[in-house]
Amino acid sequence: MNHSRNPITRLLSYACLSLFTLFAQAQGVQSDLISIVQDMHTEIICKSMTQSVEKQSITITILNRKGMEDARFICRCDMFSSLQKFSGEIFNATGQSVRKIKKSNLQKSEYSGSLASDDYFYVYDCNYPSLPFTVRYEWEVKCTNGLIGYPPFLPQFSFGQRVEKASYRIELPAEQTCRYYEQYTKGKNIQVKESTGPDGQQIIEATATKLPAIEKEPFGPSFAQLFPCVHFSPSTFQYDKTVGDMSTWQKFGEWQNKLLEGRDLLTEPFRNSLHELTANCSTDREKVKAVYDYLAKNTRYVSIQLGIGGLQPIAATDVCRTGFGDCKGLSNYMRAMLKELGISSTYTAISTENERLIPDFSSPNQMNHVILHVPLPQDTLWLECTNAELPFGYVHQGIAGHDALLIEATGGRIYRLPTYPDSLNTQTIAAKVLLSPTTETRIEVNEISRLFQYEDEADIMYLEPNQKKDRIRSNINLPQADILNLQINEQKESNPSITFNYVISSNQYGNKTGNRLFIPVNVFRKGFSVPRSAKRTYPIHINYGFSDTDSIHIPLPEGYTIEGLPRPVSLQSKFGKFSSSVQVKDKEIFVTHRLLMNKGVYDPEEYTAFIDFRKQVAEQYNGTIVLRKE
Repeated sequence: MNHSRNPITRLLSYACLSLFTLFAQAQGVQSDLISIVQDMHTEIICKSMTQSVEKQSITITILNRKGMEDARFICRCDMFSSLQKFSGEIFNATGQSVRKIKKSNLQKSEYSGSLASDDYFYVYDCNYPSLPFTVRYEWEVKCTNGLIGYPPFLPQFSFGQRVEKASYRIELPAEQTCRYYEQYTKGKNIQVKESTGPDGQQIIEATATKLPAIEKEPFGPSFAQLFPCVHFSPSTFQYDKTVGDMSTWQKFGEWQNKLLEGRDLLTEPFRNSLHELTANCSTDREKVKAVYDYLAKNTRYVSIQLGIGGLQPIAATDVCRTGFGDCKGLSNYMRAMLKELGISSTYTAISTENERLIPDFSSPNQMNHVILHVPLPQDTLWLECTNAELPFGYVHQGIAGHDALLIEATGGRIYRLPTYPDSLNTQTIAAKVLLSPTTETRIEVNEISRLFQYEDEADIMYLEPNQKKDRIRSNINLPQADILNLQINEQKESNPSITFNYVISSNQYGNKTGNRLFIPVNVFRKGFSVPRSAKRTYPIHINYGFSDTDSIHIPLPEGYTIEGLPRPVSLQSKFGKFSSSVQVKDKEIFVTHRLLMNKGVYDPEEYTAFIDFRKQVAEQYNGTIVLRKE
């Protein structure tokens, strides 16, 4: 599902701006600034339900190399929109004009990630070598054949970007109405007001001034959860010869449901083959799995973005004939096959990026994907039809716990998908460290990852043998490590798991100083990070809850005794809990680390406690055992 043709998302791709006051403003600015939006203006004049003109200008000062992406101009066009006018100009640090940019200087590319698409792009990479500099763009886009949405007012579009002034104005004929929704604008210098023009036009204006840069913080909110935005959406619309009502999610779902009409038909020979395929299935769940496996083996995912294809699936007969489709087409094809078998299912729109839909503000750009909902008497399935490698019945990270819009005959209905408890996203590592007196070692490892942690590891199956070893090695905090005898076992079930068995060989396991050996306690948690300590502005977001258990067995090398061991630790906080135990039995050391991290959002005032918790865990993972030669 792709709304890139929608002018709402097109504005998000624009990166441009500046002014010749640059040099004065660039001196003495805070070090985290990368760019300054000097002025940005958007004006949208809707002439009817199918036609509009978007006039935009943006001026930005680029302060350092990190801000170069903000100087890039991108305009996406398609059968609904075209770039009519464009001009640009670059100014150096003293405000002198150094380059004029014409429409002929833009690169036009019809390359797309979609197999079939009517999208094309105008791009200008502003690579002026001397910093700081300012660039100004002005352009005009004409939209025809339907308006299903309007660009948002997004005055800031990068971390580390300050805004001096930005404005937005939309004007609609008297017979049209536009709704708007302010998101993350509270407490900022952003104002929105409505008025009526002399001929009854609805006019909405938004302004923003003196917006300080937003710094990206460790474990902080995502861009979409943080940056101020005003969304705009029509109450009624006309799009590619279809008419719809978007005043509520229920009404918008009615329109979406009409796009499915007549697209679930199958040929009679294929219908007969479906019944043959499921003849030996004793339950509906078995039938669904048989069809899902058939879909995985006989189709492949490609993106189809022709005409209204950004919102309407291609017909099931076409997917059956060609063997390919996008998320809409494949989900609709699966729906058609299940319908033939007497199993009801629901076409479902969802976002793989944002967990929540705005409950009382319907707009198509809030979803970017389609899945299939299959309610069974003893189980409810959420089928990801675009990835044949995902296990049947597994709800993957991109959709678990997300709001979705069920497209039913009665219209759209918001439903929240289930997710897994943090404690079930497990990884268990059992290792035996066979250490020689010269720090040469052989470590025998058994590693099992389940659910979300399985998903993080499962793509290793598609790597070359040497790449698989490199992947394992990259997660181990041990120099000069060779991975030997790697064996992988993947269990593709509704609660999937992946098991690694391998041997680590290293000539440098710890350090030898005089008659002492200093060896690491746990080399398997290299990726556990401790964020920097700094003043916190935004809430702490732990987006991923999980449980790790490490059991490490270290027989003492011949001729050595224990001189120092890490102290046992037991920690418990709202962020999670951790325990570390070290036991010695018959000249053998047994280390056990257990960590549970809780998914959640926490107050900025708790950042010090959060850092302290992670620091104490990291100290245990990075601890050292001291052995002394007898």
